[in-house]
Amino acid sequence: MPSHYPQAVRRWPKHTNQRDYVMAEDVNEIQDEIQGISTTLGVLPTEYQDSKGKTTHYTTVDSRLDNIQRDIEKIKYYQDGLLDAAKTGWNLPVASIRSSGTSVPQTVNQTSPNSPVEDWWPLLYDAPVIDPLGIAKRPTYYLTCPQTGWWVVSVRTMMWVPRRQPGTQSTDHAMFTRIHIDGVSKDVATDGDSAPLGTNGYHRNNPTYAGPWYQGEKLSVEIRHMGNKSIANAPVNDPIGAQTVYTWIGLTYIRALPEQFTKRPDWDVDPLGI
Repeated sequence: MPSHYPQAVRRWPKHTNQRDYVMAEDVNEIQDEIQGISTTLGVLPTEYQDSKGKTTHYTTVDSRLDNIQRDIEKIKYYQDGLLDAAKTGWNLPVASIRSSGTSVPQTVNQTSPNSPVEDWWPLLYDAPVIDPLGIAKRPTYYLTCPQTGWWVVSVRTMMWVPRRQPGTQSTDHAMFTRIHIDGVSKDVATDGDSAPLGTNGYHRNNPTYAGPWYQGEKLSVEIRHMGNKSIANAPVNDPIGAQTVYTWIGLTYIRALPEQFTKRPDWDVDPLGI
């Protein structure tokens, strides 16, 4: 006779000693229900084997079900967090850090002021606004990635346009900003602008990098500024002189990378090496 379970829960008659006869069919019905329960639970219901053949052992079926339920609750929590960033925002590695101002010379190598690989100066980050992970606990030119993942790095730099100095041959002044990940690429993101010397205004660059950033990699924001005309035989101290650059950087951890990406692949670097 087929078991009632799992379609239904069987109701059993109550037997009394020395008054009721227990028949073979009574025992058979019990066996049918035990077989139904066993078939539903399957073999070794306290074990789980994943697609890679790794087996997880649980002490009871109840503990396995509790573990599944906890994972479901975690998934729901993070799904809700994607819809409501305020719910998980403070659990993510995020930072907003400022520079109180870095003095940047016009160039280092005045004999080659238009070289794309020289004359870049890193900015000092010394004023964390939001920094729960202590990325900039001390003043630093390099921000170290605290956790591998997909990041958005937003940068805003500002410098007043310098006034024309005696002996300056340039007519315009340009400022360039780049985001540099050490050992990966000197410019994963760049921005720049120019304006006539003495303009009552400022340069503002806003490069943004969105991509993988691996734990331990160092990131810096670097500046290069110059006139638009080469100055023959110029001394090291350019007539325009050093200028103060201010910057703000926002670091937002978006999500983890696929599990196979534990470190940056060899092919994911600047192919030009500049």
